[in-house]
Amino acid sequence: MRICIVALLAFVTGCAGQSKTAQQRLAEVKAYRRAQEIEQQEKKEKKKAGTPRATAAPAPGAAPAGQGAPSMPGALAGEPGAPAAAAGQPGAPVAATGQLGAPAARSSGAADGADHADRQERRGPRAGRVGLGVTLGGATAATGQLLPMSSSLALRGFVSDSVSLAGVAGIGIGTSDSETEVSAGAGAEVVVFLGDLGEDVYPFFVGEAAYHRRSVTASGDGEPSGAGTDDGAASFSSLAAGGGLEYWVAPRLSVNARLMVGGVFGDAGAFVGTFRPGLGVTLFGN
Repeated sequence: MRICIVALLAFVTGCAGQSKTAQQRLAEVKAYRRAQEIEQQEKKEKKKAGTPRATAAPAPGAAPAGQGAPSMPGALAGEPGAPAAAAGQPGAPVAATGQLGAPAARSSGAADGADHADRQERRGPRAGRVGLGVTLGGATAATGQLLPMSSSLALRGFVSDSVSLAGVAGIGIGTSDSETEVSAGAGAEVVVFLGDLGEDVYPFFVGEAAYHRRSVTASGDGEPSGAGTDDGAASFSSLAAGGGLEYWVAPRLSVNARLMVGGVFGDAGAFVGTFRPGLGVTLFGN
């Protein structure tokens, strides 16, 4: 009987101990779950707080997110930027961009120089050419008539590839058995080129207007005489137009042949139908 009582007490005491242990275990499980929930909540809050930093654009040359940064920040960090330099994208090193652009600049300069040299060596009319020309010619006006200038000196410049203007100064001389007539004049000339005949030959139209001063001297005594006018000296104007051909012997040298028809007009009268053939040469400074 005593043995049964002891066994019963032991059983009851064991059950009580087991019940207490189960309650403790239940409390520990609840505490563990609570700690897990708190930890999960903290992780979510950290994740939300770290979202702006994660979506911010990385700096040029920075390592991609989630990967380790290169151990050498110098050359290794600059290597990914090299293709960007070649493509002209942001982040390209300044030195690399300059090196890539240098050959293009040199090439452009060489092309400009070649084009300039080609224009300098090209024969024929060209805007910007300036030169000094001499024309030797004659006139059909007889002594006693107002004689236009037949030989002239001209400062000539091209205002376009087909038009040149010139300031002209010249002299005309006519003689007969008893008189010598000398006329000096100054005027302006325009030459319009009509195309290219090939082989550096260019046809042109020419027009001229000038003002003259004439003097007539009787042969033998050296005294001026009227010779068809009231005075031995007279002033008059002349107009002439015609055409010709100009041939460029070299890029800066040309020769021309021309024939002009016109007339002279003065106080003593007018003479229309003067023919003025001439041969000329022009030396250009550029």
